[in-house]
Amino acid sequence: PVVIIPTSITPRQARLALLQIGKLDAVSAALTAIPDPERRTAAQIEWEYATVIERNSPLVTSLAAGLGLTAADIEALFEAASRI
Repeated sequence: PVVIIPTSITPRQARLALLQIGKLDAVSAALTAIPDPERRTAAQIEWEYATVIERNSPLVTSLAAGLGLTAADIEALFEAASRI
């Protein structure tokens, strides 16, 4: 079967998928670890208030690095989240 990787998911789906892989609690630390204060604040605002999470967004890129997730991990996370 062909697996379609969504380009976006809801914040609810993202959080539940991260919970399922044991990474949800690490998100706060990953956000706090962003060195640039303006980027860190922007990422925190986006994480808290976004109505959609885009797979190729700077937020996802920052969080992936902070959580130790590869591009393949992100694709798998978005695919799993889309089924929640």
